[in-house]
Amino acid sequence: MLPAPAFWAILVLGVLAGGWFLKELLEDVGSHLHLLDLGVYRIAGERVLDGTSVYDTPLLGHTRGEWEFVYTPFSALLFAPLAKITGVAFSYVGGIGNFLVLAVAVWAALALLNYRRDLRLVVFSLPVSALLLWCEPVRETMAFGQVNLALMALVLVDALLPDSFRGKGVLTGIAAGIKLTPAFFIGYFLFTRRYRAAAVSAASLVGTVVLGFLVLPHDSKTYWSGAFADPTRVGVPENPSNESLRGMFARDIGLGGGWKVVWFLAAVALALLCLWLARRLSFGRQELLAVVLCGLATTLVSPYSWVHHWVWLGALLVCLLDASLRPRAWGAWLALVVTAFLVSGNVLPLLGVEHGTVLDFPDWHGLGFLYHNAYIWLTIVVFAVVAVRLRKLSASRE
Repeated sequence: MLPAPAFWAILVLGVLAGGWFLKELLEDVGSHLHLLDLGVYRIAGERVLDGTSVYDTPLLGHTRGEWEFVYTPFSALLFAPLAKITGVAFSYVGGIGNFLVLAVAVWAALALLNYRRDLRLVVFSLPVSALLLWCEPVRETMAFGQVNLALMALVLVDALLPDSFRGKGVLTGIAAGIKLTPAFFIGYFLFTRRYRAAAVSAASLVGTVVLGFLVLPHDSKTYWSGAFADPTRVGVPENPSNESLRGMFARDIGLGGGWKVVWFLAAVALALLCLWLARRLSFGRQELLAVVLCGLATTLVSPYSWVHHWVWLGALLVCLLDASLRPRAWGAWLALVVTAFLVSGNVLPLLGVEHGTVLDFPDWHGLGFLYHNAYIWLTIVVFAVVAVRLRKLSASRE
């Protein structure tokens, strides 16, 4: 467990960070907890109960690419209970519920770092979660009432289960059944020779598909016959908020001619690099970092990744925080500070800076190409640093 000074320092910082976030929230609920996406999920749940398709028309308005339902029919079934929640209770579900899910994800991440799973770890997870409220993807997920933290928590808890447990993989399969990107972790199970977990994950995913067809046959046919692969349901790829490799290509280079092929090959290469690095890390008993790399890869190579999809950057901060607490970990401290700066949300205004994140900075002599795509470049740098460290470790053993 952590040394007592570090434990109490993080506890105090977490209380201060959480208190200030709560103060901001109470002063402007409309900005910090508007729950727009959770409201859309509720509409999807209402349509399920009314027998109306969730895919034939946008859930709000009539404009293609805006407020269309982009998740699976199975997820629409899970959203059905939201139709019965209204008023203040809806805000509690969105705000308190997502924070508790974040705390579960943080607890699982710390447990993967081999911290003792006792009451002290549960308590410690709360101030760490409060600190992560200042990570922009986490803040936006909280504000929108998004599912990203729940998906991350499912994957992290699944990763925490022993490989001997026959049910390992079920939670990952369910996460992929809600939103397809966590299916990347099935590849992670295969690369790390967890063949039973991969099979269980795949079977669980198939089970969610079958359930969707049984209850929502029309919507399931619509979704699986092509809607799931239709990027126009989300929006144009050059949207400034599309913080994915495809979005960067669309904005800064374009996807015309052969550039679309270049983007695709780059995405495949980065995905394979990630799986190779994750395999090495997992075999070296660095399970959390391995899982975090895969989580970052899902947002990096996805055709469309909003800022709030990058909640795995919060898990990366947990990794760096743990590494920085070791003796003479100056490199980890530097990495933690730089990463925290790049992914922070609403911290800069407290320091007198107009813009809430580096993503919002105006272009300066063409350097916007770097900081407007900060999450993408940060992920690539993380991959490179991990690759170099693994190579040095292998060389030292020879």
